[in-house]
Order: sequence, then structure tokens, then C-alpha cells
Amino acid sequence: MLQQILALTWKDLKIFFKDPGAVVLIFLQPFMFIVVMSYALGGLFEPGKGAIHILAVNQDRGSQAAAILQQLDALDAFVVETRWEGQPLTREMAERLIVEGKRNLALIFPPDFSEVLEQIAERHSTRIVFLADPTASAQVVEPIQGTLQGLIERRVFIARMPKGIDFLLDTLAPQMSREQREAFKAQAEQAISGGLVGGDSPVVTVEREAPTGMRVEKYPNTFQQNVPGYTIYGLFWIVSLLTSSVLRERREGTFRRLLAAPMRRATILAGKFLPYYLINLVQLLIMLGASSLLFKMSLGYSSLGLVVVSLAAAAASTGLGVLIAGLARTDSQVGGLTVLLLLTMSALGGCFVPRFIMPDWLKTLGLITPHAWALDAYQDLLVRGYGLREVLPKAGALLMFAAAFFGIGISRFRFD
Repeated sequence: MLQQILALTWKDLKIFFKDPGAVVLIFLQPFMFIVVMSYALGGLFEPGKGAIHILAVNQDRGSQAAAILQQLDALDAFVVETRWEGQPLTREMAERLIVEGKRNLALIFPPDFSEVLEQIAERHSTRIVFLADPTASAQVVEPIQGTLQGLIERRVFIARMPKGIDFLLDTLAPQMSREQREAFKAQAEQAISGGLVGGDSPVVTVEREAPTGMRVEKYPNTFQQNVPGYTIYGLFWIVSLLTSSVLRERREGTFRRLLAAPMRRATILAGKFLPYYLINLVQLLIMLGASSLLFKMSLGYSSLGLVVVSLAAAAASTGLGVLIAGLARTDSQVGGLTVLLLLTMSALGGCFVPRFIMPDWLKTLGLITPHAWALDAYQDLLVRGYGLREVLPKAGALLMFAAAFFGIGISRFRFD
């Protein structure tokens, strides 16, 4: 019995190793996924690496904003940038960098920041503007706001304590009555804390805003954050259906019979691939439509932009299927190559992990995937409030991917 089991085992192992391409792919799949995800998330687990870059526009006429920025920059989790390409940052520059996707977060300190922190008797207030790309999740933005608020409170005590002590020494007198002492205690407490601790409202607030030009009436919920990424991830799995169908018809001789009919090869290919393009469009319609109806997710302001991006993304997805169908020769190769490409490209493109927390080199590498362009285009429409004009370049990039995939795939396509 053992000999029979070993014989059957050896037989299946020989069959498995008979296809070297499939062997390589089956071991390469998890390795590539581990490599990409480990680099993408490396900064979350290694202190000092993967720090979040924050632009800082310091308009303060005093020294308090600079001190807070220095303390923020000293933390391992953040890198504060007050200059860009050798020039001091302005609000316009910071907004442009966020719109262009080079950075996601910026702090704008007002001119009267030091004056408000150092005031004693007055009760003026001011605010720090926290510019953030709407695609930055609350899990990233809120801890930064909390850290900044804590640094401000600490700075208030440092700035006000000497003046508070002077106030105490100048005011204290032995002849003070009980009523005068109680009034003095209230004034001293107000002088030192300034209302930031235990007060009704802080004198310095950190308020989140979107860059000028982004139509954000309210910040996106979890569905607007996640639906685009997972929709793109699911969209490209049409590749598996298309390539499996091509291999089956090639194996069963369907293509040979079609070649005997009075039809051009281009007609056969178009008839084969068009159904999967339409299936992709239906998938997008269902995903976005269901999310809108069930989860009350906003679909943005530009229906035409949504249609254009969807048509281009579906073309890129179908084109990738044609490419794999042209390269793969066996079922094992199709399965391995499909999983390898789709998981790796989805990870690089930001479908699993937001690209802005990835290292710069990995963000740049992600641009070689159609996933990154499609995801960014959908986020432009659904989250940032952009219209057709802003997403046309990204739709054009998706069509270029589609043309390249179709061109290489069809040139390598075999009917038998």
C-alpha cells in the first residue's frame, strides 16, 4: 500500500514539474506579494522609517510656531518640510503640491499665532489650518491633529508661565480680602492656562480643510475610501475568466473550426474579447450603483467623468486578459501568472494600502500599473470632487495601458 501511495505521489510530482513556468509562478506568487506589502507597510513597524511628510507654512510673526514645528519634526513619525526646491513654502505652493499628489498634508500657521499664545489678559483666539487631501483617512489625520494640539498646549504653558508668575507677584498683597483672593485665583488660573486646559474652548484650534478647487462638502466615509480600491481590484479579475475561456476553446479546437469559417482573424478576436469588456462595465455599474443605493455613497459631481474613467479602466482590464492569454500556454501558467500579476499590481497600485503612506520609490513604481491610475481617477471623482477635465489625463493613461496590452497580446496570440 505504501509503495502504491509513493508511486502515485511521484507521478503527480513529475506532472507538476513538467511545466517549469507553472513551478516558478506558484512559488513566486506569495514571495512577490510579501515583498510588496512588506515595503509598503514597513514604516508602520520600524521607528524612523516611513515617516509621514507634512508641509508647513509658517506665517507667524513670532517664534512659537517655529518651536512647535521643531518639536513635531523631532518625532520619529513625522518629517516637517518648510521649504520646497529651496523656496519657503506658501499656502498656494502647499495646495498645489497636494493637488498634484506630491504631498497629502500641510499645516498653515497664522501671523498672530505667537501673539495669541503669549496673551495674558485678552481672550483672542486663532486657528491653524490643516490642509489634507480628502483621500487621507481619519486614522491618519486625527492622530496628527491630536499630536499638534498637545504640542500647542505644552507651548502655551511654556510661553505664559513667566508672565503668569509676574502677574502673581505684582498682584499678591497681604491686605487682600477673601473675595479679592478668590477673584485673584480665578484670574491667575486664566492667565496661566489661557482656557486650553479645563476651559470651555481653546484659544488655538486645528481645523481641517481641503485644498482650493476640491469640492468637498463633507469628508468621505469609509465606503468612499474603500469602494474605489476594491472595485479596481475586483475589476481586473476578469483576466482569469477571459484567459481560461481562451485556453479551453484552444484545447477543444473551437478556434480551428472558426478559422475555417469565412471570417477574418480580427473579427474572431473582437467577438471573443468584447463580451468580457461588457461584463467589466456591468461589474462597475453594479459595484458603484449598489454602493450608492445601499451605503448612500456619493458618486461625485461628474457623471460623464465617471463614464469615461469606467470605459478606460474596463479596456485596460480586458487588455491585460488578452496579454496573459497571448503569453500563457497551459492552465497552470494561466493560474499562476494571473494571481501573480493581479495581486502584485493591486498592491503596488494602492488597492490594499493607501499609496501616500508608501515610500517614495514604491509610489513611483506603482505608476507602472493601471491600478494606480484607475484608483486615482476614481478618487478624483468620488472623493476630491473633480470633474471630467481633471481625470482625462488619467483616463488617457489607462487607454495607453489597454493599447499596449492588446498590441502585445494579439501579436503573441495563437489560435491552436
